[in-house]
Amino acid sequence: MSIDVFVTFEDARGDWAELAEKAVVSPYQSYRFLSAWHETMGRADGARPLLIVARNAAGRPLALLPLCIERHAGLDIALFLGGRESNFNLPLLDPAAGFTEADLRGLLLDSAQRAPIRPDLIYLRNQPRRFEGLDNPLAFQTARDSASFAYGAALPATVDELAARLSKDTRKKLRKKEARLVERGALSYEHCATGQRAANIIDALIAQKSARFSDIGAEGALDMARVRALLERLSSGDGEGAIELHALSVGERIVATYAGLVRRGRFSAMLNSFDMDEDIARSSPGELLLHALMRNLVARGMTHFDLGAGEARYKNAVCDETIELCDEVISLTTKGALAAPLFSAFLGLKRYIKQNPELTRLYRRARSLLS
Repeated sequence: MSIDVFVTFEDARGDWAELAEKAVVSPYQSYRFLSAWHETMGRADGARPLLIVARNAAGRPLALLPLCIERHAGLDIALFLGGRESNFNLPLLDPAAGFTEADLRGLLLDSAQRAPIRPDLIYLRNQPRRFEGLDNPLAFQTARDSASFAYGAALPATVDELAARLSKDTRKKLRKKEARLVERGALSYEHCATGQRAANIIDALIAQKSARFSDIGAEGALDMARVRALLERLSSGDGEGAIELHALSVGERIVATYAGLVRRGRFSAMLNSFDMDEDIARSSPGELLLHALMRNLVARGMTHFDLGAGEARYKNAVCDETIELCDEVISLTTKGALAAPLFSAFLGLKRYIKQNPELTRLYRRARSLLS
């Protein structure tokens, strides 16, 4: 097996396209999504692509690890491309190659030696231990649980089967919420918007998301200008890695949005938002749009659906699959070895806080008071 280490997306494009036809990966591993993320978000933070390709004796690609190197606290850290916008991080592997943990650990270590800048640490975050029924060999046995789980569901064949999953009481509550909104204006569910309407939905998503972060004291959680640039780039055109935009409107007012990526029958929700106006929010427009979105996916023949990482009541209400995520920290230099225990301790503390709702609320409240 030979190894190439590329520092530009274009150099890896052909290998990426070949492996994408075979690999079991999420929509977040598409060339289009990750290259757009780097152009609009990663590069501004100093992320330098580190695209690792393993080949067989005939030169055919067997594996591609879509990584980058970022500098934090004086350390050069190799981590997955996609940042916080990627809910699932996975390698692109040829299933026939039969990679083991030892193979991939060796690939990482050998590639680090060849990298233009040798990383001090490798940090592999938010990796599914299993994805679409297959074990992830890059999720090493030494990996620790990520701060949060992810949530998904297999979609049924018909809309009627989807409706049957809801209790009679739940269906009644949803009808009441729709009725309250109808009092304010006609309801309109939009799916896969394009052109100017897509731009309008992006505007609403950014405004609603900004208001939500301000409300919980997390204004710096996302750079909204960069998020806008990413969404605008991904909403132009179609194909794998393009983003779908869905919305619920009351009259002319967009009151809830969903933005997600699609790959081979799977819809992965990346961002969602809702109008914070009290009279609107009490009717749960985000919940109403979510159910409409799922009906649309089923009608289109989609087979899987996920709402990404992070615990939330609305996710438990529609998802019956908990996707375990894990993080791996590998030190490569003396400086990295000194930092690794602190890095791991921070990840443990982050998980402890995330898994305790009261601590999460206190943390957000403290950040709000300090901002």
